[in-house]
Parts: sequence; structure tokens; C-alpha cells
Amino acid sequence: MKNFQTPLQCLFLAATLLVSACTRIPDPPEEEKDPELLGISVDKQQVILPAQGTAILLLQVDEPGFVFNYDITSTQCQVELRVQGTTSQPECYAIQSIVPGQNIGSYQIHLKDKGIRLTYKEQVVLCLITSRAGYGKTMITTRAFEVISSLSQAGISAFSFTKSQNPALDADVELKIISTEKVYVNKIEGNIPCWLDNLNLTATFTSGNPVKVNGVVQESGKTVNDFSKPVEYSLLTNEGILLTYTVEVDLFTGLPVVIINTEGGQPVTSKEDWMNATIRIQGIQLFEDLPEMVTEIRGRGNTTWYWPKKPYALKLESKTSLLGMPKHKRWVLLANFMDRTMLRNRIAYRIAQSTSLAWTPRNEIVELIFNGRHQGNYMLIEQIKEDKNRVDIGDDGYILELDFHFDNLVQWISPHGESIQQGGIPFAVKFPDEEEITPAQVDWIKNYIDQTGQAIYGPGFTDPQNGYRKFLDTQSFVDYWLVFELCINHELANPGSVYMYKDGDTKLFAGPTWDFDWGTFSFQASPQAKGKLFMTEAIWYKQLFKDPEFRALAKERWNALKGKFDQIPAFLDSEYERLALSAELNFKMWDPAESRNMNGGQLINGDEYLSYSSAVERMRNILIERIQTLDEKINTF
Repeated sequence: MKNFQTPLQCLFLAATLLVSACTRIPDPPEEEKDPELLGISVDKQQVILPAQGTAILLLQVDEPGFVFNYDITSTQCQVELRVQGTTSQPECYAIQSIVPGQNIGSYQIHLKDKGIRLTYKEQVVLCLITSRAGYGKTMITTRAFEVISSLSQAGISAFSFTKSQNPALDADVELKIISTEKVYVNKIEGNIPCWLDNLNLTATFTSGNPVKVNGVVQESGKTVNDFSKPVEYSLLTNEGILLTYTVEVDLFTGLPVVIINTEGGQPVTSKEDWMNATIRIQGIQLFEDLPEMVTEIRGRGNTTWYWPKKPYALKLESKTSLLGMPKHKRWVLLANFMDRTMLRNRIAYRIAQSTSLAWTPRNEIVELIFNGRHQGNYMLIEQIKEDKNRVDIGDDGYILELDFHFDNLVQWISPHGESIQQGGIPFAVKFPDEEEITPAQVDWIKNYIDQTGQAIYGPGFTDPQNGYRKFLDTQSFVDYWLVFELCINHELANPGSVYMYKDGDTKLFAGPTWDFDWGTFSFQASPQAKGKLFMTEAIWYKQLFKDPEFRALAKERWNALKGKFDQIPAFLDSEYERLALSAELNFKMWDPAESRNMNGGQLINGDEYLSYSSAVERMRNILIERIQTLDEKINTF
């Protein structure tokens, strides 16, 4: 049976539903959120603070209803002043108070000078700190603005050399203004990163008051001064206080500059033929300048001559001192092309100078300008020559080179001894000169070397009267060996660029050192040196080290010299910093890795692909490791 609702029942149901709909409780209203802070700003780009005085700037909050703590005396204050790019507050001034401004959302910020320093200028920001959840920010800052002391505002606030006013520049050069410990005395420093033949430059500067140099009023962008030496700018503030600014400009890389121009601007293409040229040197306030003088120039080197960055030999028209080194006609410019550190030769010579070796070539690192073009970082070094200030042997002495290239006019192979390249030892006479030496002199020195070899390898070689000590100055041979071992120079065994010398009535001395850029301070070319002594069998040393007295002398000399060797890493550090700008420019022009093309495609030093800083750090670590290795191994003798 079906259930049917009566009309009365339907009417009652409809009424019930209508009442329910009319009496439903409404949804609660949405919670009102606090005003959202979007940004803050200040009304000035520069605020000038008088000495121990105050200045006002306006802070504008873009949401006027935003509530924050601006009581500067409260630890809960949400407003801070910070030096741009840091979390530090300024040292010389601070917020004294914050009060509401005349307009809604604006606040007066009162800054006060603390009287700590009279001159300052820096970029700062105002920070409004908020940690309210839901807004995605914990701190909002204004754009940066400048706070400057009134004395700084009256003084020089910007200083530059612009390319528009100085066409020789590659680009504009901004200099840095530095306050010194002396009140009212300032420095302006900067670097000219390109070569300029002179430093007669037009400065562009900003100053609140007139500026003078030697009593002459300076016009920004117009007045020319010679900045090859310090230039002092001075001015009076409105209070009558004298402010001075000493401008010191580093030219180029800060290294001395050698300027060479060949006749007709021709390139040097020969190692044999001298070309006419002129040379002058700018000492860059480190050394006395060399006025232009006549010289001759030619190429030099064996493998190094065939690399893109060429080494040169110089022959001046008269004996002349260069960069404080003793007078002489003959000099060398080493390119150090394959050396990423640019310091292998420099450090090796420093090590040799620490020993008893009578003379080690003095040298200075320079920039070379060749026929008007910057050619990079070079070493100006004394050439190995007979002279009272170099190899002091007199006219009846001899300078000998042991070199596997065997490319000298007066040369021979001694059968006494060992070398990697020749079997016997290749000797050549470097002095007397090839054009001057007589057949009798050649016979005499060959006979002396033969007697020396026979004594070293004879049955009584340790005999103090007739053994090897009769012919060799043993201390020089020990110290010479130490230099090669410490520098990891395998050329002693080749041999290559190994030198000995003898006066007419003296024994044979080892030295001087030369050519330490190939494979040194690295285990790339000499992996067998890792943790070991590796030159104890080179040339005559295998036999010499069989003598207990020679080994004892080696131990004695090492311990006497180790304190000096321990100082070499610090010298390396200082030279690294000094050459940093030079390295940056040098390696934009030259790629040391190209040297592998002359070594069967293999890297020579192993750091050719590293950065300058990484290469020097690697060299430093190896040097320290090598000192430790020699200390351990030699002290077991």
C-alpha cells in the first residue's frame, strides 16, 4: 500500500524548511589583518654632518598605518642604521632620536656626529626590522645614501682621471680617498693600469671649496700636473681649517719599466746578429731612472728562443748601473715564458744568495715596453761575465759551462763523470771569449779538467794532498748541489746551464747558478725527487758522495743554511703580492701552456693551466715540503 502525504502535511513541511533557512547563524566576519609594510625611503641622497653636530633626514613608511617601535633608547627599537653591504653600524655617527614628522607615515631621523673622526664619507642604509609572520620579510631597507662630514664635504670627495681629458688612458681611472692618522691630512691613491710614457695628467675632482697645488688654483678637468711624483692638493674649509690631500699614483703594475726601441722599429729575429737600439728605464720611485742611451740587442736562449715571448741579450754602449745593480755593459732580459708563477728564477737566485757561493746574478722584475708595445713581465738580470762585480777571476781565469746543447766554439767531452745526455761531461769555455782565447789557454784548461777528473775517480781520490780536494773547492760544490736539490732542478744531471770557474792560481769553484725555470719547484719533470735526494749522482757527485768527509760537509752546510732557507717562503709570499698586477696583464698576453709544444706535448712545470695564485701556492707548498725532505735525508749522512 503506497504512503501519500496530505496537502496539510506538505504545507507544514514547507513551512518548517523556510523557518530553518531564515534562522541559520551567519558566517563570522574575516579577521582584519595588520597593514602590510611594502617599503621605506629617505628624502636625501647625501647627509652632511657638522663636527659633533646633528642633521635631519626624513624616513617615509609607505604604509602609514604600520606600527613599529622607533624609540632609539629601547632595546626593542626596530630602526637601525647600517653601513651598506654589512650588518655593522657606523663608527663616527649614530641615530640620536626618531620623532614623527608632520605627514602621516613620515619620521624625522636625527643623526649626530660622535666626534671620533673629522673626515669621513660612506654609504649607509636605514633598516626597519619586522618579524611578523605571513609577510615574507624580516627586514626592509632604504636605498643607500651618503653620510659625509662637513670637513669632507668642503674637501675633496671624488678624484679621477677620465679618458675624455686624458686620451692616452684606456679607460677612466677612479682614485681612492683615504683618511690618515693625522688630523686634516688625507691620501688619494690609485693605479694607472696601462702604460703611459709620462704622467702629465688632468685630474677631475669634486670639492666644496677651491683647491690649490703649490699655491696655484686647480680647475677640475682642466689643470695638468705631473703625477710621476706625489702631488699635494690643499684647501681651506669654511672654518679656516687647512686640509691636505697627497695624490700618489702607481703607474702600470708598480714595477720598474724598461723601454727599448730598435732602429726602425724592427723586430729582433737573430741570436747572433746585434741590432742598434735605445734603452731607458723608469724606476717608478723605486730606483733611479735611466735616461735614454744607446744599446745593442739580440735574441738569446736555446729552447726559450723559440717560444712566443722572446728573451734578449743587451750590450750597452758603456758600463752602466741598472736598477741599482753594479755597472756593466752586458745584461739579459729573461722572458720566463713557461713559468706561471713568474718567480722560479727569482726564488732560486734568492736561495743561492743565501749560500756561500761567491756571486749569484743580481736581478729585478720589470715590465718591458718593446717598440711601443707592452711585452709583459721580464727579469732584468746580470749576465754571467768576468768582472770584479760578477765572476771575479781576473784576466787569467776561466768560466766553464757544462751544457748538453754543445753549441759553443770551444768545447769538449770529458770522460770522467756522468751525464744523462752525453755520457761523459760536456765542457765549454765561456771566458776567455771565443774570439780572444788562445790554443795554449784551451790546452791548459782541458788538461786541468782532465787532472781533476782523474783525481776524483782515481784510487786515492780522498787523499787530502793529491785527491780531489787538491782541485775542487769543496764548500762551493756542496752549496751548489744544495741549491739544485732544494729547487728540484734536474739540469745538474743533464747537465745544462751548469757553471764552474777558476782563477789562475785557485782551485775550481762551482757556480754561479743560472736558468732555473724548467721543471723547478715541481715534481712534474722530476717525479723521482719526491721524498728523496735525486742529484747525488750527477756529473761528479756520485763519486764525491762516497767520501765520508764530503757527506759530513754536506750535512754541516745544510744545518748552517737551513735557517736562511726557512725564510724563503716568506720572501715568496711578498713577491707574489708585489707581482699580482703584473701577472694579470702578462697572462692576458701569454699562455705558459704553449711551452708544451717544445716538450713533446707534455707540460713542463705542471702548473701551466693553474691561476697565478694557485700556481704560487703550489710552489710554496712544494718548497716547504722540499726543505723538510732535505732536512730529513741529509741529516742521515
